[in-house]
Amino acid sequence: MKRLIITAIGEVQRVGYRDRVTKIARKNNITGIVRNCPGYDVEIIAEGNEVDLDRFISQIKIHEDPIYVESIKIDKGTYEGKWEYFEIQRGKPDEELGERLDAALTYLVRIDSNSRRSVEIGEQMLVKQDQMLDKQDQMLDKQDQMLDKQDQMLDKQDQMLDKQDQMLDKQDQMLDKQDQMLANQNYQISLQKITNQEIQEMRSDIKDSLNTKYQFIEQQLHEIQTVLKNAGMMS
Repeated sequence: MKRLIITAIGEVQRVGYRDRVTKIARKNNITGIVRNCPGYDVEIIAEGNEVDLDRFISQIKIHEDPIYVESIKIDKGTYEGKWEYFEIQRGKPDEELGERLDAALTYLVRIDSNSRRSVEIGEQMLVKQDQMLDKQDQMLDKQDQMLDKQDQMLDKQDQMLDKQDQMLDKQDQMLDKQDQMLANQNYQISLQKITNQEIQEMRSDIKDSLNTKYQFIEQQLHEIQTVLKNAGMMS
């Protein structure tokens, strides 16, 4: 078992630090006393085993408004085992009463400050919420505008599809006209072929007829020449 003489330096008097140290000591099986020193510091005489003392020291370094332990000075003492529990060694009644009142006032000021801070934070949160709602309204307006634009785009696409359908109908009509023109051209070509064939046949018939007539005429001329020769009229 060990004894440590600890001096806590900082904002440790008239802020309820001794009460906090007493509760920490009880939880860590530490016996001894805590008391105010002349001036501003607090002295702690703590007895216990080494593990409990180390844990106790780490926990009394409090940095929670209004308590602020700036530093701790530790001296080793001789273990005596004279205390059965940990207690506050108080000063004169009027001093203790004054410290109690000061601690209470400090906590009231702290509560008031925290309340004001909470109100300020609440007001800031309300402002932020209003800003968020404004942003959400703006986003909704933008979404409405986007939806309107999409509707307009869909209308334009429908118009384009209608135009494409009309163009396809026109193309179908043009193809039908082209089919009719091709059919007419094929018919005319067929007629030309028939006409050409008939002309060729007529030419052949005329040629044959002329050849027959020429042969007949030549034969007649030949016979006339023969008669004239026989009559001595031609040499």
